[in-house]
Amino acid sequence: MHRFYVPDIDATRQIIPLRGSIARQIRNVLRIEVGKRVRLFNGAGSEWETEISRIGKDEISTTLISMVEAIPEPSIKITMLLGLARPERIELAIQKCSELGAVKFIPIISERVQGANSRTPSVKRLERWKRIAVESAELSGRTIIPSVGQPISLMDAVNQALITENVLCMWEENIDESKSLRVALRSFKKHPVGLTTLIGPPGGFSQKEALAIQKSGAQLITLGPRVLRSETAAITVMSAILYEMGDLGG
Repeated sequence: MHRFYVPDIDATRQIIPLRGSIARQIRNVLRIEVGKRVRLFNGAGSEWETEISRIGKDEISTTLISMVEAIPEPSIKITMLLGLARPERIELAIQKCSELGAVKFIPIISERVQGANSRTPSVKRLERWKRIAVESAELSGRTIIPSVGQPISLMDAVNQALITENVLCMWEENIDESKSLRVALRSFKKHPVGLTTLIGPPGGFSQKEALAIQKSGAQLITLGPRVLRSETAAITVMSAILYEMGDLGG
């Protein structure tokens, strides 16, 4: 059954109108007919099953059938700080980590961001990244929409995150096995409510940056002997945390 993100659903009304891009997608792309059912979710944890009752030129009417039990979110809220890279790399990381359950993405500006990647993403680019997060939530069955924040400098991002939660920084030059991701996660005295992970840009973080991150109170983490692309590292970290915390089933 097709799912659509509609942030302003008024569940007190029997008829839920759909307009704009959602209406065009239903009418012109998916060609869903009157009488067919679709699910609508508000991005804040609630979802409803509805039936298409009328298809107009500018608006589609759906009749609310029932509330749907939302699938559970991961037991740990994961924020991802992503070093600026080529747009397609950031997009892949946002897409896959949104499907897995990340709640927030923040692009970060660091020392080794060079060339075209060093420019602050445009409003248009940020809107595209937000749409990717929405589409990934629709696809994966989530009822929560991950947020995409404004770009921020590396240490500002780390210091802000440390106010409320632990920060794990992936650093490919750290080969001390005592700083593996598994060891770091198992060192927490209790199951954390939230966790921030830091993924560097292509080329990683400089030693100066890594030392500053460590001095601030964050942990430097190794993902093993292989050097991973930034988007691969993001997906790997997200999956490993969920597995270790028991959020991948089993």
